[in-house]
Amino acid sequence: MKFDWGYFWETLPYVASKLNVTLTLTIISAVFSLLIGLIFALVTYYKVKGLTQILSVWTSFVRGTPAATQMFFFYYGLAKISSLILNMEPVVAVAVVMSPNMSAFVAESIRGALLSVDDGQREAAMSLGMTGFQMTVRIVIPQAIRVALPPLFNDMINLFKMSSLAFLVGVRDVMGVAKIEGARTFAFFECYACVMLIYWALTLIMSFFQKVLEKRCEPIY
Repeated sequence: MKFDWGYFWETLPYVASKLNVTLTLTIISAVFSLLIGLIFALVTYYKVKGLTQILSVWTSFVRGTPAATQMFFFYYGLAKISSLILNMEPVVAVAVVMSPNMSAFVAESIRGALLSVDDGQREAAMSLGMTGFQMTVRIVIPQAIRVALPPLFNDMINLFKMSSLAFLVGVRDVMGVAKIEGARTFAFFECYACVMLIYWALTLIMSFFQKVLEKRCEPIY
């Protein structure tokens, strides 16, 4: 079978019309993954006894299991023992899974940035009478943000691509409507080509801004 370019260009706007669902899901998950990741990073950075070990196991589990498996386990597995999950909207369920999943990667990016701050500056802050909290807020975090932004932006790009798994639980996002349209016309080749083009285009745009951000965050000597 030949690739139907006419059908491809006809279907592309329809598939792209659901980009708002994909982006909304990505933004919501990004906000929560950043908040959770920041908390996790601070816990491991300060080596909070007990919590650090628990988070180490959690991070290993999240990073060592596929996101699709986590989604099925949460939405279809835990729903058998929780009415809250059973009645949860698919978009919310996907965001609930994506946020802690990506927070494990975000936490590592932030922790690495926190460790990049020179020890001498911490010692100077403590010698001035700052508490650990004041030192973190006024000295460590402002400097760490500059280091963390480029890798965090890369995490957000990965989160955007991860959102394509939302169709697995019935979300009508870009991937979801392409699957439905493909099942209706059996033109899966063209429908999934639309999805790939859309994700590729958005990823290129985000990668461009990431490179701009990296240049702005480079230290000035």
